[in-house]
Amino acid sequence: MLAAMPSENSRRLELFRLALLLINRGNRDLPAPLSLHFDAVLHQARKLSDDPDAISPDVTPQAVQLANDLRVYEGLRDALAGVNSIGDVNSAVAHKVLQNLEPKLASAD
Repeated sequence: MLAAMPSENSRRLELFRLALLLINRGNRDLPAPLSLHFDAVLHQARKLSDDPDAISPDVTPQAVQLANDLRVYEGLRDALAGVNSIGDVNSAVAHKVLQNLEPKLASAD
């Protein structure tokens, strides 16, 4: 029964990845809460990756995970260059980010 439960790794950044997966598959009409979550995680992660001392109780765990990935994976930083919000993400950008989002978990399909 425990083997059927999703691992912690498979749940990493799941809502952030969900937004990317939907856009990658051609869905541009994301629910507002998902779009807001994506933007908040991205902004917090960038701030935290630039200044690790910027950690506060308001920073989400997903932002901490993404900040760490931004520091570790150069391809992820490059894929997110020029992306300031979910509105900047098209299918090609989403695909590139998914490929570079923790490479061992990144398969979008």
